[in-house]
Amino acid sequence: MRFPVIKVRRLKILGIAMLLSAVAAGIGVGLYFAPPSFASLSSVGDFVAINDALFAIRDQDWLTKALRLPDTDPPDDNIRLITIDEASLQDPPKGLGFPVPRVAFAQLLQKLGKAGAKVAAFDIEFFEHSADPRIDTVFKAGLKAQPSVLGMTVAITQGGIMSHEQPPPDIASLAKLGSTTVDNPGGWLVGQPYVITTTDQTSGKVTVYPTLALATASTWLGVDYAPIDNWHARLGNTIIPLNGDGLLLMLPFKASEHVDQAETNGLASRAGAADESMPAIQMASMVDVLKFDPDTMKAFAQNEVIVIGYTAQAAGDFILTPNGRYPGVFSNVRLMDQLMTHHFIRRVQPWIDVVLIIVLAFVIGFLVTQLKATLGVALAVGVAFVYTAFAVGLYAYTLHWIDLIHVDGAIILSALFVALYRTITEGADKRVITEMFGKHVSPALVTRMLSHDDPLKALDLSGKRAKVTIFYSDIRGFTAMSEKMTPEQIYGQLNEYFEEMCRIVFEHGGYVDKFIGDCLMAVFSAPDPRPGTIDAVEAVEAAFRQQERIIEMMTEWQAQGRQLFTVGMGLNTGEVVMGNLGSSDRLNYTVIGDNVNTAARLYNVAKGGQTIISEATYNEVKGHFIVNELTPVFVKGKVLPLRNFELVARLKPGEPNTSTLLDPENLPEAYTADAH
Repeated sequence: MRFPVIKVRRLKILGIAMLLSAVAAGIGVGLYFAPPSFASLSSVGDFVAINDALFAIRDQDWLTKALRLPDTDPPDDNIRLITIDEASLQDPPKGLGFPVPRVAFAQLLQKLGKAGAKVAAFDIEFFEHSADPRIDTVFKAGLKAQPSVLGMTVAITQGGIMSHEQPPPDIASLAKLGSTTVDNPGGWLVGQPYVITTTDQTSGKVTVYPTLALATASTWLGVDYAPIDNWHARLGNTIIPLNGDGLLLMLPFKASEHVDQAETNGLASRAGAADESMPAIQMASMVDVLKFDPDTMKAFAQNEVIVIGYTAQAAGDFILTPNGRYPGVFSNVRLMDQLMTHHFIRRVQPWIDVVLIIVLAFVIGFLVTQLKATLGVALAVGVAFVYTAFAVGLYAYTLHWIDLIHVDGAIILSALFVALYRTITEGADKRVITEMFGKHVSPALVTRMLSHDDPLKALDLSGKRAKVTIFYSDIRGFTAMSEKMTPEQIYGQLNEYFEEMCRIVFEHGGYVDKFIGDCLMAVFSAPDPRPGTIDAVEAVEAAFRQQERIIEMMTEWQAQGRQLFTVGMGLNTGEVVMGNLGSSDRLNYTVIGDNVNTAARLYNVAKGGQTIISEATYNEVKGHFIVNELTPVFVKGKVLPLRNFELVARLKPGEPNTSTLLDPENLPEAYTADAH
């Protein structure tokens, strides 16, 4: 079975388009699983992007209200943050000095214990004993008075051995411990390990280190905790979603920054370092808290989680998050808040993201093959926009994180790759059309063909049936005339004559099929036939104008002393087969069929200056031209005689048709035409 050329070509285009879509999908999947060194392009970068998009929406109050977005920062009345800020680090008596003496923390613990604080969490290192043992005694007394969680660090060395730093045993035994280790791929903090589990290589003992946030939340809630797998963990009876790598994702937030202004000689200037605060969390400076009276302290701390940490710029305890550089204690407070309020980000399974990346890339690649390249790219942008709205909306309303940048990237890349491929291949197609038709049809027709989504399909080069009008013209007495001329004169006059004739053909939407010596063949209107009788009317009008122009040219040539001639023309309308014809090395776009042969016979009937049309053409144009019916004629290849009509004049609107027609029932005896 032999498939049509067009279908084979379309299958080839589709196959290559699918291959390019696969490349786009492969790039998306590859970056999705990229290592931390490519953070901005990996899943970490996607987490940043989807949060940035949500923040951009939330920055517009009217849009937040219109969309009725849920509040991701509701006030948490169970957490208080005591900051060691710039004011606290001032020298006494205004501040506590730097570093803050351990005695001050002991005093704070005593006051918190008396006020009924439920748990105090220190995002501060107490890894060494004080130089004065009496200070440690006071500090340990404070830990006994107030349930506390102290920070520690856990790290894996290059050899894979776990190491950690924690307070001395006599201090650590009086409190729970929580890791403050930060996992920040690409320099961004996006979450913390729910727990860090180690196995002693000698004894096989398994040790589970909770984060500071987990240890604090567990103590406040009075429940235990345990890891389940990289996607799930347990806190009491609550299942905690993780990100697939054992991380509890931190819900991003925007901190507020305040800078005190001083005025000197009427000019405002910055006074001191910036103070930063978290949304929805009550904060107080440690130097102020130590001055609280018992009632104020009780109102501030009773039954609450009290977190103590540095926020002063001088302390240098800052982390880089997707939404700015914050004090490290802010991240621990945020994670405590999430664990205590069960406010979690749920990442969809990677296979869902991968399927979306691949499927949408292939769908877009296919659609771009079916549309114009520019329209296909526009559609891809629209699909990416709709998908972005879906992904951001899903995250905003449910905190389910589905991949954004890799899906959008695969969609756009697929569209661009396929569109570029089509642009290159269709550019070659257009060159083929320009070479094949540029000198044979009107520029308007070439433009119309080139504007087709598939230019070669517009031609249907495999061959198709169509109703057209075929035109032939031939110079009478050309052989005798050429004997009196030099070759240069012959070619000069022929080219000048053909130039004018082709121009008229083009102006009426015709296609110049070929030149046969002094004979011109044209088709109205291949390769793009028009509906109704338009082609036949345009063809006859073109012939009429050609005869008029020939008379004008002969008048000019006579004045120049050049050889003169007349032209006979013949036209026939009917169904033909049009397409590429020839060998694999040389093709010609032409029309074939019995109706072509009929037109060729009619132009032989015409005398010089005469235009003969067939009965089929007459039936198409009889309301537009005046004709004179001639005696029927036998032509080669036809058994029955042909009725034929001489073109006389144009029929003006409202003018009576004075055509001379023979009685179809009593036609005169046909004669055999001689070739001219």
